[in-house]
Amino acid sequence: MTATPKRPFPPLSPSSTSDAEAVRGNDWAAFRRLEQLVDHWTLKRWTPGQTGFYWYLTFDDSSLVELATHCQKELARPGIDPVPLDGLHLTLLGIGRSDTVSDEQLSTVTVAARSRLRSVPPFCLDIGPLTGSRSALRFSVTPWDDLLALHGVLREATTSVRSSAEIAETSQFRPHVGIGYLNTPQQADRLIEDVEPLRHLSPVTVSVAEVRLVQLRRDGRSYRWTDRAIVPLGS
Repeated sequence: MTATPKRPFPPLSPSSTSDAEAVRGNDWAAFRRLEQLVDHWTLKRWTPGQTGFYWYLTFDDSSLVELATHCQKELARPGIDPVPLDGLHLTLLGIGRSDTVSDEQLSTVTVAARSRLRSVPPFCLDIGPLTGSRSALRFSVTPWDDLLALHGVLREATTSVRSSAEIAETSQFRPHVGIGYLNTPQQADRLIEDVEPLRHLSPVTVSVAEVRLVQLRRDGRSYRWTDRAIVPLGS
């Protein structure tokens, strides 16, 4: 996985980042337009032993775990690798591969982020309903406004020591929470048909009070991480 996504999904931003139905409708319309889905692990190639640094939101809310569990069980099949329930996350921003970021740079980025995030208050998000992308099943996340602001702050902190050309632009950020990765190419129509009834499940509300700087790795066909810093919002 590279720090800068080349093709965001959905390709276009919603007509409103504050209107939940606009965001959810845009996510679903983009997924429904797909004809062919791809193997996530081939699309997002990593070399053996590769790790990278990312800004993450992580979630262990019981209501979200329950929603993810239900959707994973309904869509259990060989072509999908479920995200571990203790691994639910929202990727905010990639910093870089571990072999390109020094400990000093990581420390400087963390200090810069900690200073800037004191002025960013905690906020809430609604997660759901279920949708998908080219290679994954994922929940829509609404609204985007606080997340876009948070992304901008983290990008500013990160580019204080990393080249801005290597760090994803906020305009390319598409917030989502993944619950499954496709492990084989497949036609989109069947999965879209199976996901649609699950979209009637109500979204859940979670609170965001901190961000994590993690060192991400692959364990088999899942992502796992080690926390390198936990930075509170608004303090």
